[in-house]
Amino acid sequence: MPKPKRNRPPSESFTCREWGHLPVCEGGLTEAEARRLHALAERAARRLGTAVLTRTHRGLKAGQIVGILAVPGRTVEILPKIDGKDDTVRAALVRMLAVACDLRIAEGDLGALDTQRRDLLELLVRLFAERLLAAVRRGLPRRYVAREDDLRLLRGRLHVTRQITHLAVRPDRLACRFDELSEDTPLNRVLKAAVSRLARLARTAANARLLAELTARFESVGDSPDPLREPVRLDRTNAAFHDLHRLARLFLEGEWQSTVSGRAAGFALLFPMNDLFERFVGRCLRRALVRQPVRVRLQARGRHALADADGRRLFALRPDAVIEKAEGAVVLDTKWKELRPDEETLGVAQSDVYQMLAYAEAWDAGRLVLVYPWHRGMDEPGIVGEWRVRGTGRPLDIATVDVGRPDTVVGALRGFLAGPGHAAGGHPLPTPSGRHSSGQAGGMTTWIRGNGGPMNSAARIVNASPRPEDEGAPRDARIRSGTSPPAVCRRRRSAPSAAPNRPGSA
Repeated sequence: MPKPKRNRPPSESFTCREWGHLPVCEGGLTEAEARRLHALAERAARRLGTAVLTRTHRGLKAGQIVGILAVPGRTVEILPKIDGKDDTVRAALVRMLAVACDLRIAEGDLGALDTQRRDLLELLVRLFAERLLAAVRRGLPRRYVAREDDLRLLRGRLHVTRQITHLAVRPDRLACRFDELSEDTPLNRVLKAAVSRLARLARTAANARLLAELTARFESVGDSPDPLREPVRLDRTNAAFHDLHRLARLFLEGEWQSTVSGRAAGFALLFPMNDLFERFVGRCLRRALVRQPVRVRLQARGRHALADADGRRLFALRPDAVIEKAEGAVVLDTKWKELRPDEETLGVAQSDVYQMLAYAEAWDAGRLVLVYPWHRGMDEPGIVGEWRVRGTGRPLDIATVDVGRPDTVVGALRGFLAGPGHAAGGHPLPTPSGRHSSGQAGGMTTWIRGNGGPMNSAARIVNASPRPEDEGAPRDARIRSGTSPPAVCRRRRSAPSAAPNRPGSA
C-alpha cells in the first residue's frame, strides 16, 4: 500500500540569491504567499530606502539585499550573489554580519552551526539562544531600582509627605522610599521581548527547546510595551550582554505589526548589500591597521565639494574611509558592483571616478583606493588596476576582496594598504609630484571631466580646513566636455571567464 503524501511543513523555506526570482507556480510560492511576502517587503523597503521584492508576471524578484522574509507558512532567505554553494555563502554572510554589527562571535561558535540544514534565520536564532542561555545561567544582570511601599518597619528613607497625608491614621505603617536590587531592568525586558518573539518564529525543535528554557528564566522580568524604546544602560557590569543586546534589537526591529489586529504579521531581517559591504570593509580596515601609527575615520565628514561666492559650503562629501597617515591621507571607498576584467576600464563607472577625484581634492589625498568584491572571473584578490590621475600623478588603485572568505579580508586590506602608492606585491606607484599641476603657488587648476553644463564662475572647490597659502585665492573649476576619465597608468589584466554568481548585477 503506497504511503500517503506528506503535507507541506508549517513553514517551508525558499533560498535565492540577490536579483533572483521566486516563481509563483506548483512547487513554488502560492499567490496568497506571494501577496503576503510582497506586502512585507514593501513595508521593509520604506524603512530601508531600497527595493526588496518586485512583482513580476512570473512571481517575485529580489533586489540588491540579503536577509530573511517570513510570513505565516513561508520563509524566504536571500543570500549574497557571490561564488559558492548555499551553505558556504550562508556561513560567509553570518561572518560578515558579525563583523559589520560588532558582534564578537568565536570561530568555534560559527563552526558548530549547521549551515547546510538551516537557513539564515534559524542560524541566527540558534546563535542568539545559545549565547543568551550561557550568559543567564551565570545570572541575569541586576540593577538597583527605586521603590516606594508602605511597610511595618522603616526601609530606606521616610516619605514624609505621604506619611502625614495618606498614612496619618495608620500608625502601624511607614511610607518608605528605598532602592531594591531587581532583575526587572530595561536590558532584561529587551532580551525577554526578543526571546518571546523568536519563540513564535523558530521552526526547529532544538531552537524551540532553547527558547522555552529562556522563557522560564526570564519569568521574573516584566513585559515591555515598546522594547526598542527602553532606556538601556550598557556598562562594565553587564558587559557579557552587550552583543546579545545588539542581536536582540536586530530581531525586534525586524518584526512589524498588522494594522488591523495588532498581531505580528511578518518578520523581515534585511540588510542592503551596499551598506553591509561598506560596514564590513570598514570594520576590517580598522582591524587591519590597529597597530599602525594611523587614524582610520569611517564615513568621514566635514568636507564639501564646492562653495558659493559667500563662502557657504555646498555638496557634502562622505567617503567610506579616510586613513590619515604622516605622509598623507588615503581615501578608500567601497562599491558592491561587478568588475569586468576584459574591459580596459574594468567596468568602473565614470561617476565613481569623478567621486574619487572630488574626495582627493577635498582631503588632499596622496592615494585613492576603490574596493570591489572579488569573483572567479578575476585573478587572485588584491590590486587589479593601478591607475594615476593625469597632471598630479596621484595613484588610484582598484582592489578586490573575497567576501566568500571573510577571514582573509583583514590580511588582504593590510597587504595592499602597506604604504602609499604600493600594490600588494610591494611595487611602488608614481607618487603625486605636488598639488599644483599648473606650477602656480597658492592655486590648483582642477579639470572636471564630463558632459556637465557650465559652472558658476563664483564656485570653487574647497576643503574644510584650507591651507594658509590658499586663503583668499579662489580656485577655478573649469569644465571640459566629452573627455574621458584619468588615463590608465598600469593595469593587471585578467583572462575573462564565466562568473555565474557576481554581485551587483541583475
